[in-house]
Order: sequence, then C-alpha cells, then structure tokens
Amino acid sequence: MALFGKRRDTTGDAIEAFWTWWSEGGSGQVAMADPETGTAPLLDPRVHAINSGLAWEIAPGTESAQLLVVTADGDPELRSVARRWLAAAPPAEFVWSYADSRQPATTIAGRVLKFEGHEFDLGAVQVGVRRTGSRVDVTVYHPQLAEVSEDQRLGVCFIALDTALGEEMTETWIGELQPITTPPLDGFGLTGLRAVVRDLREEFTDDNGHPQWISLQGTGPRGPVTAGAQVPLAAASAPQLDQHIVVAVPYSEREDDGLPSAATIAELERLKSHVTERLEEQGRVVAHECSGGLCLVHVYADGATPAAEQIKAAVTGWPDGTVKVSVEADPGWSGVAHLRG
Repeated sequence: MALFGKRRDTTGDAIEAFWTWWSEGGSGQVAMADPETGTAPLLDPRVHAINSGLAWEIAPGTESAQLLVVTADGDPELRSVARRWLAAAPPAEFVWSYADSRQPATTIAGRVLKFEGHEFDLGAVQVGVRRTGSRVDVTVYHPQLAEVSEDQRLGVCFIALDTALGEEMTETWIGELQPITTPPLDGFGLTGLRAVVRDLREEFTDDNGHPQWISLQGTGPRGPVTAGAQVPLAAASAPQLDQHIVVAVPYSEREDDGLPSAATIAELERLKSHVTERLEEQGRVVAHECSGGLCLVHVYADGATPAAEQIKAAVTGWPDGTVKVSVEADPGWSGVAHLRG
C-alpha cells in the first residue's frame, strides 16, 4: 500500500520506457527476431509492464512492411491504455507502423485461423445477419466449429470477425454474435459481411466523417422520454474517452406530458454547444435524454484531462434551476447503453 494516499500511476512511465527501448534498438531487434520464438521474449515483458492485460501482435502493414499492434483485447478497461501507448508512438516509416486494435486482413481468401490446435479456413465461414437498429446481429458457421467445445466456438467467431472487419469495427457495429453448427439460410462469406458493415457505417456518418444523431422515444420512471444519441454510441469508436460526465439540467417549461417545450429544447441545444466549446476536444457530448422536468446530457471525456472541471465551470449559473454534474469512470460506456439505437 502507498504510504500516503493512492499509489502513483506508473502506466505513463512504462509507456515511455517501451518507446525509449524501441527507438534505441528494440525495433531492429524485433524486426530481425524469429517470428515463432524470438519476438515474444522481447515484447511480452515490455508490453505487460504497461498492463498485464494488454495483448500484442505483428501483422503485415499497409503503409509499412510490418504493423505492431498493442490492443486491449476486448477489455474496455484497457482501451484507453492502448490508445495512450499509440499516442506516444513515433511516426510510421518504411519498416514499422502502429495500431491499438487489430486491423482487418487485406484479403480473406486463403486466410487460415489457427486456434488452440485447430485450423479454420476463413474462406469457408458463412454468416447470417439481422439488422437491429444501428447494429447487426451475426450468426457464424464453419464446418469445423462442431469439432471444438462450446466455450471455444465464440472465441473462434470473434477472431474471425476481427480478421475480416478489424477489432474496432467488430466492437462498434456488431451486436449479438452467435456460433452455429449448421449453415445459415441465405448465408454469405466474410467478404460480404465487410460490405454490410461498411454500408452501415456510411449510413450513420455525415459528409464530414462525424457520427450522425438519431432521435429516440420511450417511457421511463418520470413518464414519457425523448432522447437523442450519436451513432455509433460505442466506446471502441473513441477509446480515450473513458470518463462519463452527466450534466443534469432541470426545466420548468414543459408540455402536458412532462416533455420539454420547444423553447426548452432550444436552450438545451445551447447548453450542449457551450459544453462542447469548453471541452476543447478533450471529450464530446454523445447523448441526451429528457423526461418529467429533467434533462440529462451525457458527455464522455478523457479522464487524464481537466474536462470534468471545465464542464462544472461551464454550467455554473445556468438558468432555470440548479445544474448538477456527476463524474465516474466508464471506459465501456455502460452509462449510455440504454440509448444505443
């Protein structure tokens, strides 16, 4: 236990130590090492010194010969750590480039997935898809899935989708994932799934490359609810934003059902714009919901920045009641899961 207060966070020191070693000869050692036996002794201790839950891999690069990936490996608690590692990386060059999530394979044909002693030809994968709001639920079939345990099947399917789509796209746009041992009706291959996800992303991206917003209606403890949310509303789309800040704004001008009047909505939009300006790109407003005289504005920010204090200062003295601000760590964006379209 630390003598005074909390133990000092050494993650930044470990990231700095990694890149110092890398720039002082480590990159060359890894490039020359035997891929089967030589890279793990070099990279394992240095990556795990940052956090033992991180994973790494070396893949062919698109802007370099090789791509070094250090990933949270599906753990939302570690996405911001992997992003901090990437933010400190040197510029890409001829031999090396860097990423904090697994990237999609260039081609699926001929790609073999090795998993716990089994080999799966990804060209034989068949998927069935069902659109659910702004995501797609996917069933995954491979002739050899029946040969592995039920616990292993889901791992095979996730890696297959990560290979086809990339880790970020899988976590952002795929909803439920279910392995199956019989071919799906009207199934198609992973290349077709790429096209489905690409079209979905384009549908919810504006001309400037920003997320689109959707309107939602429902019922909650205070009565009817009206809400708006960005799509995608997924932590993987902005892993550095690991802090959930809720701005609770009471309103008195409302309709008979308790929903905000047009004037209140205009005032809420002004508040959202004001908060966005004060964030200075350290976070973003991702959703809001209003019901029974109270609006909640959901903000996600980089917890390593003073974003929360800036928002508290920004809403001081806001009209129509006392505005309250609450802050919590939420790297998985669970605080807005109920607003995902």
